[in-house]
Amino acid sequence: MASDAGRDDFIIAIRSAFLKKGTRQKFSLFTLLIISIFFSFLSASITSCIASNENRDINRQEYVSPEQVAWGAAFDSVTEEYSGYELVGIFRFHDSWFSLQGIAITPWQESVRLWLDPLDGEFLGATSWYSVQRFFRSMHRNLMMPERTGTPIVSFMAVPLTISLIAGFIIYKKFWTGFFKLPRFDRKLRVWVGDFHRLAGLWASWFIALMAITSLWYFVEELGGNSPPFPPPAARVEDRQYSLPENFTGTDLDEAVVRALEELPGLQVRRILFPSFYGDPLIIQGDLTASLVRPRANGVYIDPLNLETLGSYRGEDLNFHTRISEAADPLHFGNFGGITSKFIWFIFGLFMTSMALTGAVIYTKRLSGKIKPAEEYPPGSGLAAAEDIQLS
Repeated sequence: MASDAGRDDFIIAIRSAFLKKGTRQKFSLFTLLIISIFFSFLSASITSCIASNENRDINRQEYVSPEQVAWGAAFDSVTEEYSGYELVGIFRFHDSWFSLQGIAITPWQESVRLWLDPLDGEFLGATSWYSVQRFFRSMHRNLMMPERTGTPIVSFMAVPLTISLIAGFIIYKKFWTGFFKLPRFDRKLRVWVGDFHRLAGLWASWFIALMAITSLWYFVEELGGNSPPFPPPAARVEDRQYSLPENFTGTDLDEAVVRALEELPGLQVRRILFPSFYGDPLIIQGDLTASLVRPRANGVYIDPLNLETLGSYRGEDLNFHTRISEAADPLHFGNFGGITSKFIWFIFGLFMTSMALTGAVIYTKRLSGKIKPAEEYPPGSGLAAAEDIQLS
């Protein structure tokens, strides 16, 4: 009984905070409506990011194993086709039937994507750096604002998301009994929308908690809590007046990959980053044995002149802070388990989006109807308040 009274007091407190008389009451509801719509957009944008990586419309119909990837031939194709471009790197997606992607900078300082056949390195085409998926990712990450402004705003939304998740469990009495209560579609809109909102919230609660936790971590990083950089090379490249030797070819790149595999046996190469400045090493990164890390968590430094190994690092050996940072993206986007995990994240991303949308519908109905102010509920009448809040 004491717990029920405490829950009733919480419900009345919620109403007292948000449901005031007259203009203030409508303003409170309008504010909640705007927040619901904003969450709908954020949820929909991350769901689109989960559904796909970058623009990968040029693909193969057959599986290409890591050992079959023609890194050197791909490098030669790019340098022959676009000799004046600065090649930033060549990347391989987790889904092994897609093309390799090269990122290059044009002489007029524009980034472009170069698509290559992973089996023979054949150049398949070029597209702009910007794409529909990149648009949604940029909107989701920083609202198309400067990153120092937009990213903190988006990541801070993890705070109200966490509060709403906790409040939902407090308000929804005996929530564990509602996992299999189907929406009453034969009732009027406000009833079945409320039913669906609660059902989706129950099943997606673990997903919402995961999104909130990872977003809170992003917010911590924006406040200065970035993880330390990866271990530097054990040996330095001597100062030179070039980034890559002029005679560097695909054969040299293949040999560099072999050296990387000798340094880290079992490495599945995903990323090859070319030197950007004079004296920088060639960096080969990929997947190894560590779980829930990005491909960059395992890397080998190679001297591009003599192809000597300058050092390496493994995901298992990274400090705790860096491991948390590296786990944030795989958990947030669900790309750690291939198409299976991405499909699960996509489905629950739809649930999360539907919750924000139904929340917007609920508060729209609130704005258009008459609601009793919180002061009309006497102490201990939390059940009546809950009936109004839950729209059931």
